[in-house]
Amino acid sequence: MSFSFSQNTAVEILHAAMMRSFGAPLRLSLMGNCTIAHCSQDSSWQRGAPPRGKLLVFGPPEADMTSALGIAQSTPYSAWAELDICAPANGDIPYNQSPGYLRYGEHSLLGGLSCAMRKRPFTRFDYADEWNNLGFGRIRTDGSIWAAHGGFTAEKATELAGAYNQHMGEEAHCGAYMTLFDTPKASVLWCSRPVGPVDSTEWSVIERFVSDWRSDHLPCLPCLCQTPYGYQCIVTMRLDCDEDVGSARDIFTWYEGQGIPFSLAVKTSLALGPADLALLEDVRRAEGTLLSHTHTHQYNWGSSIEGVTHEATASRRWFAETWPDTPPPDLAVSPFHTNPSYAVQGMIQAGFAGFVSGIIHNDPEYLLGRAGIVPFADGKIVSISQQSMLHGDCYSRQGKSVRAHVDAFAAQYAARGIFGYLDHPFSTRYQYDWESKEQRLQAHQQLISAIRKHKNILFWPQQECFDFVKALGAVRLLVSSTGAVSVVSTTKRNDIVYRYKGCEYRINDGISL
Repeated sequence: MSFSFSQNTAVEILHAAMMRSFGAPLRLSLMGNCTIAHCSQDSSWQRGAPPRGKLLVFGPPEADMTSALGIAQSTPYSAWAELDICAPANGDIPYNQSPGYLRYGEHSLLGGLSCAMRKRPFTRFDYADEWNNLGFGRIRTDGSIWAAHGGFTAEKATELAGAYNQHMGEEAHCGAYMTLFDTPKASVLWCSRPVGPVDSTEWSVIERFVSDWRSDHLPCLPCLCQTPYGYQCIVTMRLDCDEDVGSARDIFTWYEGQGIPFSLAVKTSLALGPADLALLEDVRRAEGTLLSHTHTHQYNWGSSIEGVTHEATASRRWFAETWPDTPPPDLAVSPFHTNPSYAVQGMIQAGFAGFVSGIIHNDPEYLLGRAGIVPFADGKIVSISQQSMLHGDCYSRQGKSVRAHVDAFAAQYAARGIFGYLDHPFSTRYQYDWESKEQRLQAHQQLISAIRKHKNILFWPQQECFDFVKALGAVRLLVSSTGAVSVVSTTKRNDIVYRYKGCEYRINDGISL
């Protein structure tokens, strides 16, 4: 059995994901086409021997591994390769999605999944083939590290999620996607995708398994919560200023009246007039955030690391020259949400410490189900994926509804995550398919109204979100042989919380909340 993916790439992606969640590296080992994560020092997986301790297994197992996973090989579903096929969302359809989807069952490990995520397509497009406003990444069927692999069924294991196909009104079970197998001395969670659910709030299943599952009998690791003490979800908005900055005055005025922080990402080569600069000043005055949206808004930031560094440096220089009394921002929004690995390296060289990115269309390694450090960057930069785009085209095709964005918020709320969304200013050249400013403002009002029906919501500008994410990255959680947790941290914040064995603790006192 052979598959067309790089395990080393998958290992790096999983390593970064583990660091984001657990504040410590998990021991990763390779066996055949699988990556195995050991959740404690005494966890063990050896050929010919039963597993011991708590283990995560990612990827398609070889035949001699299946019994230890509690699964069995089966005849692959005949149309498996077609499960992720999805045409762009164009014309009059509200959105488009693949015939293949995952369906989750009922289990305590699934408590971080919202209703909308209990049945999720392999692929969904809300705008062209670029954006999925529900926020998750694409599950491929092409044999890559982003692909689910068929030909397996749960035998003794519990199927947490199965792959299904909807065809001609009929539903067909196509195989197990995620399973849980418990024995007296071990618990093994398996996912057929080599990188697991790293690009979705489904990653919360992994976190709950590691931090909570069978805490009376097996070791657990503490998991850092993505939100501060007392809050269930962080909400942050921004406008990406590719066009006339000053045209966003009405929407800024409304948000300011609501007491909600405002953020603007600025393409710094724009010719800014007095009205534009006045709005930027007012955002600063209102303690909002100004971010870079590059200098000239090139796809991928440019075609080389040298070009990216030049582009990023030029943008930061503009901020420094415009406001010489203020350090230039070290946060950026990637143009078109595109940033291959060389672009991330260029951002780092130019002095950026955080960036917004992540869409279903490209650069899947930077679409993060949970914010934090990114792979292939040695921990030098963090990212928050914010794929929910308010856009006039989507709004009209979806019945003048913000339901998709509300569902995206609900996914982050259930997972105790960060919900970021965006829109754009207008210009005479392009209005992002909004019929009018009034229609655009109405959509924002609908979304905020829906969000405010939930408790324990924290509205933050982009800068505060990134400051918190970077503070989480400065925390290391260590567990002794007796199960006691010690915290090593360079942050002075006292609002960081971790989850351990079903309880939550603040890092500065270790007292259960």
